[in-house]
Amino acid sequence: MKHNIFISIALGFLAFACSEEPIGQQPLDQIPPDAVSDVKVENIPGGAILTYILPQNEDLLYVKAVYSLRDSLMSETRASLYSDTLKVEGFGDTKERQVKLIAVDRSRNESPELYATIAPLEPPVATIGKSLSLVPDFGGVHSYWENPTRAEISTIILQKDQNDEYVPLETFYSSMVEGDGATRGMDTIASDFGIYVQDRWENRSEIKYYTLTPIYETEFDQVKFKAVELPGDAGNVGGWPKSNMWDGANGDNGYSSPGGTGTWPHSVTIDLGVTGQLSRLRVFQRLGGYVFAEGNPRKFEVWGCQTLDPTGSWDNWTKLMDCTSIKPSGLPMGQNTNEDIDVATNGEDFICSPTNPKVRYIRIKVTRTWAGGDNFQISELEVYGDNR
Repeated sequence: MKHNIFISIALGFLAFACSEEPIGQQPLDQIPPDAVSDVKVENIPGGAILTYILPQNEDLLYVKAVYSLRDSLMSETRASLYSDTLKVEGFGDTKERQVKLIAVDRSRNESPELYATIAPLEPPVATIGKSLSLVPDFGGVHSYWENPTRAEISTIILQKDQNDEYVPLETFYSSMVEGDGATRGMDTIASDFGIYVQDRWENRSEIKYYTLTPIYETEFDQVKFKAVELPGDAGNVGGWPKSNMWDGANGDNGYSSPGGTGTWPHSVTIDLGVTGQLSRLRVFQRLGGYVFAEGNPRKFEVWGCQTLDPTGSWDNWTKLMDCTSIKPSGLPMGQNTNEDIDVATNGEDFICSPTNPKVRYIRIKVTRTWAGGDNFQISELEVYGDNR
């Protein structure tokens, strides 16, 4: 008996399920909404902002703009019934073009099309492209560009290969206002390069071409590094000695100067074990919740000398560079993008002038941390230059 009851219930449920109405909003009518009206156009770099008067139809759902970015590549942007503004973007030139505005109601009926003429201002990809430069650098070439609107772009460096074709050498993704990227590990042989910028809609700037000869560079051997304790230099926190800066492991470890000493700024001295001309220092941050925060250095000085004065006096030291750590996103402390984390993890380069003297000892003086405290940490430190 129980078995028969179960079968009856199951069959009844199946019959109910088969007759159930489809889930979701069904068309209510076939009456299209009115079109938007009184469209005004504000042209902006790479696009336009369109404002309009919404139709008064009670079942209005949204307004969409349909337009062609280039050739047959179509794009669409939508704005809800609570907005009277649409932004269209992604254009790679300043040509006039038509944007089609269509109101859509809850039954998915579409209004008559209304066309607006826009003439985008020079797109960011073109403006950034004009600022591009490529120069010789230690161990390779260095690119620089300006991106005042913080557009999401990629900068592509090309190199001519043995078939006389320009092929991608390296790509840098960035939204920094003052962007730069270095390609290293190259021989000191003249080569032909190209460089251009591309945006997320695959618009490209014109390619700039250069013939450049990289400057000799090698990494200084960390095995030869030694901590030097000079009067006036900072000590260390237990478990965080200076030698951690060249142990080959970056992460949540490294060197930490002691806090709460009443002394600031803090400096540390390192014997490189060989005399050479510095091209750059690569500083790796303490990771985890410390990225662009806490005791990671924000501003510091690098000094150098060939002969050490054991008194700790700064008189025979030469300032090699003033360094400022730049957070790519520019976001407040505690908010990090993937680009921020990549820089902290892979190291941030600080470039020396090629006119600096040769040195054997360096002295790093940290004047400001990201948290503004009275101690600092460096997870790992790499030194590059010409030590021949």
